[in-house]
Amino acid sequence: MSARNNRILVVDDSPVMRASLERDLRARGYEVAHASNGREAIEKVQAEPFDLMCLDVEMPLLDGFETLPLLRKTHSMMALPVIMVTSLDRAEDIVKALRRGANDYVTKPVDPDVLAARVETQLRLRLLTQMKDEFLRIASHDLKNPLAGIIGYADLLENMILPTGSMAARAGQVVTGILDTAGRMQRIIADFLDFQAVQDGQVKLTLSPVDLNDVARQAVDALHAQAVRKGIPLTSELQASLPVVQADAARLSQVAENFVGNAVKFSQAGQPVVVRTLADAGGVTLAVCDTGPGLTEEDLRKMFVKYARASNQPTGGEQSTGLGLAICKEMIALHHGQIGVRNNEKQGATFWFRLPGDRH
Repeated sequence: MSARNNRILVVDDSPVMRASLERDLRARGYEVAHASNGREAIEKVQAEPFDLMCLDVEMPLLDGFETLPLLRKTHSMMALPVIMVTSLDRAEDIVKALRRGANDYVTKPVDPDVLAARVETQLRLRLLTQMKDEFLRIASHDLKNPLAGIIGYADLLENMILPTGSMAARAGQVVTGILDTAGRMQRIIADFLDFQAVQDGQVKLTLSPVDLNDVARQAVDALHAQAVRKGIPLTSELQASLPVVQADAARLSQVAENFVGNAVKFSQAGQPVVVRTLADAGGVTLAVCDTGPGLTEEDLRKMFVKYARASNQPTGGEQSTGLGLAICKEMIALHHGQIGVRNNEKQGATFWFRLPGDRH
């Protein structure tokens, strides 16, 4: 991989070490700038772009361990990879650095070839991630407009079909199939775009007072037709007079509808799905309980991981991207809430999220 145009920030309080690292990196074609402590490094990355940072651990004013969490508030691990440069070779120090947001590390005295290999690896990973993200962004946006056109024409055709005769009935079935397929494609595209926005830190919440009972009712209404088609009883049991929470109503509805949609997706005809709300001194909870096959221990561990899929299969041949629950997890995290899943005592599973009480 060419080093041309890649900019690296070397952060070390030792002029000798800074000069050594700068010399080794420039010899391999990188543009290099430097900072003498974590505070100066934070200021530099806010003012100008860098592709990678080499960060010393032991520095005055703001050391490497203190710098990492501050840096990660504005720059993800892929946006700005960080290689820790440390004389500490204890396992607990290395683990501490990695947990605070370091991508990799090298120990002093620094071997120039080892440093170069690790820098190149991180920059290659960063480039591949950027290429993947750009592909998903372009593909998703390029699909949205023609798909909207398909749905619009199908709606128009559906309204033009006369409601008599076998041909009309057959044509109606075809149009319904077109609309259902296009609707699934829309949801897949929406999942990709939402996940990309989460990854890029572009999701901004619009907060207002929200009654979780309203969110539950909307989710039941949104999935009612699908539940009826599959013969699944979909009901709600809502606690009266829930305290309102400061939240983004649209994002909470997105999570609730995902939960209900999954419950319907994995349930057989006749297996009830119930949406419940409850409140206690600490906050409010929305839970979706099904009576389907339940989840394995492996399913429970990975359920909110991106691209994870349950071992059970949807009962109606439905498809998913494997991103929906990962997006739900991020949306609830933005609300400072909790999210989870558990198997019910007798049958089925319960997906839930909990939000803290109104923080006004």
